[in-house]
Amino acid sequence: MKVKCTRRQEFVIGGFTKPQGGRRGFGALLLGVYQGKKLVYAGRVGTGFTQRSLRDIHGELLKRVRKTSPFDALPKRADERGVTWLTPELIAEVAFMEWTEEGLLRHPSFQGLREDKHPHAIVREEPGVANTDKSKSKGSARKRGSVSAKSQLEESGDAVAGVAITHPDRVVFPETGLTKLELARYYEGVAEWIMPHVAGRPLTVVRCPGGAGGKCFYQKHFTDSMPASVRGVEIKEKNEVEPYLVLDDIDGLISLVQLGALEFHPWPARADNVERTDRLIFDLDPADDVAWGKVVHGARDVRNLLDALGLQSFVRTSGGKGLHVVAPIDRRTTWEQHKEFARGVAETLVRAAPDRYVATMTKAKRKGKIFVDYLRNQRGATAIASYATRARAGAPVSTPLRWSELPTLESSDRYTIANVSDRLRRLQIDPWEGFFEVRQSITAKSLSQVEG
Repeated sequence: MKVKCTRRQEFVIGGFTKPQGGRRGFGALLLGVYQGKKLVYAGRVGTGFTQRSLRDIHGELLKRVRKTSPFDALPKRADERGVTWLTPELIAEVAFMEWTEEGLLRHPSFQGLREDKHPHAIVREEPGVANTDKSKSKGSARKRGSVSAKSQLEESGDAVAGVAITHPDRVVFPETGLTKLELARYYEGVAEWIMPHVAGRPLTVVRCPGGAGGKCFYQKHFTDSMPASVRGVEIKEKNEVEPYLVLDDIDGLISLVQLGALEFHPWPARADNVERTDRLIFDLDPADDVAWGKVVHGARDVRNLLDALGLQSFVRTSGGKGLHVVAPIDRRTTWEQHKEFARGVAETLVRAAPDRYVATMTKAKRKGKIFVDYLRNQRGATAIASYATRARAGAPVSTPLRWSELPTLESSDRYTIANVSDRLRRLQIDPWEGFFEVRQSITAKSLSQVEG
């Protein structure tokens, strides 16, 4: 019985060629490995791509275009015509048969992008020999490139929760000087607080590769370029089914920070049944001319109304201008019922105090009032996670509070990365103690009470 023996390792991408025929995006990726500070050419890979990965990867390639070759040298016979050179930041995992005498890959096939390793950690790996002597195995492993690279990163302090942080000194919050590495360490430090609010939920992230002061964009779909610690869940969108981002542990969250994520916005539903909601969220968004005290009063009004409808609620800062009132509910409600109830609560508040509240997004109608944003409760909508940062000046954090803390709260951006960790260390009990144990539902009776 013949079985082909294949190898597999990571390579740094240093360029790409033009597509041929009907192919779109690019033709092949030019690969390399590091020898010291030199990027040594290892060949090209042009197979193993799907139409989607060609499109997605091409978008990442175009962000890193440069004029000169990053490789130390290319073989004399290498054809450089039609090659676009890249800053060597992206890492490809490639399967191949063997190395040629020239040090090039034979029969390579693309397997995916890796975003959990540092480019300078990518070296040529050699097959190791199994060693049953446990006393020697540790030392033997360190001779292999992949293990030694990880050890070097851990020793340098640039690995957080096992995830390599590239450009660790890049400032991601200009006003505070907070770096990418410090942000990753913040999330590692609050893992036990934030993970119950984001794990296992469809997620939208705000990615700011250049930091909060640069260009940012929303991402909700899972792509082939995502690290292994992040997964996708298939969700129907109109007439299509698309994979949405989901993470299950702190490794996944840190991996997204490594990709430039500064905000995490989960769905009010879990990935194992996205058609049943499990929390109501009311975002109190004040106009610029509304005093903070009125926002605090508004949060209490929402709480009192929900109490009257039989629902216990909790409060947190949004990290922006307002407050969020959140009520956990059992997973019995459809999206239609969920949104209808939330709309009814908002409109009930408006009817009771039309001089203070508005339930429409029209800015012209919001002057001097608080917008009770109930639209966070419709299918596909999200809200910032508890203990997540906002991509705003000062690195504010959405922070859960006890209701008794509201009278002394100065503003919604009171808590930031600079002080929220100290707050958590000082707390005797969780501000949202019992949140995950609450059992309550939107009933037919409560729904009828808020219908206009």
